[in-house]
Amino acid sequence: MLIHLRKRANMVVDPVQSQATYQIVMGDTSDFAGCIKIGPSGGQQGHKWVYMPRASTGKIKIRVRYGSEVISIEFQTYCSEGEGESEGQKSLFGGKGGATTDTICIDDTNEYLMSISGTSNYLFGSKTQVVTSICFMTTLNLYGPYGNSYGAPFSHDVKDGVVVGFHGRASEYINAIGVYVMPKSLALDSNSKNKCKTMSELCSSMSRMVMPRDVGPWGAGGGKSWDDGVFSTIKQVLVHVGELNVIYALQFEYQKRDGKSVLSQIHGGTDGHEIKMVNLDDKGEFIIGVSGCYGPVEGHKGLEAIVSISFHTNKRIHGPYGEELDAGYFSSTPSPGKVVGFHGRSNSFLSAIGVHMEYF
Repeated sequence: MLIHLRKRANMVVDPVQSQATYQIVMGDTSDFAGCIKIGPSGGQQGHKWVYMPRASTGKIKIRVRYGSEVISIEFQTYCSEGEGESEGQKSLFGGKGGATTDTICIDDTNEYLMSISGTSNYLFGSKTQVVTSICFMTTLNLYGPYGNSYGAPFSHDVKDGVVVGFHGRASEYINAIGVYVMPKSLALDSNSKNKCKTMSELCSSMSRMVMPRDVGPWGAGGGKSWDDGVFSTIKQVLVHVGELNVIYALQFEYQKRDGKSVLSQIHGGTDGHEIKMVNLDDKGEFIIGVSGCYGPVEGHKGLEAIVSISFHTNKRIHGPYGEELDAGYFSSTPSPGKVVGFHGRSNSFLSAIGVHMEYF
């Protein structure tokens, strides 16, 4: 089932509840076999949650409760019942505090969800990181921000795809949020023989479709964009580290389709005094994803960058390189393919990292 947004509903003010509670509804993640999983962005605290819309009339509501932070997100579907409708699946993630609730009504097939964005930060005097604001971007409108836009920005933009589900972590707040994606070629082609009615059918059909080639970047905001392009494979990664709790820079050795090697530019600063080498063996090892953390750089007045990074291959995990802090976590979930190039942002340090994928 696709998610279609019509309009922003009137704001409703709720009383602040003194004791936050939360319900974590774990779905069967096999229903997302073949989907692209992006994120989550935010903190690592809280319980994992997954929202998977089931077959319905096409009507859905997203209810966001927030104060200075995003307290909870509730999804509600509507199912056919004879000639009428009834409330179907309802899933609440997060707590019950907060002073404001906004509801997005979803029932217009002419508008669909393309991306989410927002900010995350640490609660005052705490090591707990939460989502502080969130926006929903559709083909027609921007809904939000809901919450207080302070902290590290994040954005899950979908190229040639449609957001069809959500996942993340929650406690008394929404600690982290990410999305599941499927191609527009399947989602929007009403005449396609592959057109499906349920989330399970939509996502299992992903294996027959062309999936988004460019994913990310993930990490901190700011920095100058760079893009190495697409190659046959990656032979080596050079990770520049130094005295600070940060990844100073990355450099890649790629192999072109004619078998020749090419060395990329150094993406980031050159003040790192040590280079860690990620060497891939010559027996079929290739990179399938990356993960890591981003957070503030010591002594740089709020500047944020990637502080640790790991490279996932079809055989093992190289890393982590850098210092794993209680900071924002990112991950490109391994998928049926390999990384054939990198893109991202950098300044004096590595700000963000993304991948170019080649699917099998």
